[in-house]
Amino acid sequence: MNQTTQSYFQKSIIAKGLVPQGIDPRHIEGFILLQYGSHSHLDWPTIRREVKIGVACAREDLRLAESNAKSYGL
Repeated sequence: MNQTTQSYFQKSIIAKGLVPQGIDPRHIEGFILLQYGSHSHLDWPTIRREVKIGVACAREDLRLAESNAKSYGL
């Protein structure tokens, strides 16, 4: 992970055990923001589903995941 301060959202998905080892939570948050524009209105079942998708996307293309996260200031 490139940043030292995690967002509340990142801390939440880590605390719930949704972020696998080796996956940067910024990348997951970035993909969710790309899809929804915000995550504040999402319920936990939706977040869990979107985290799985975000993990798959991050594993598929790490450069894209990093670029996307940076585009949201993450």
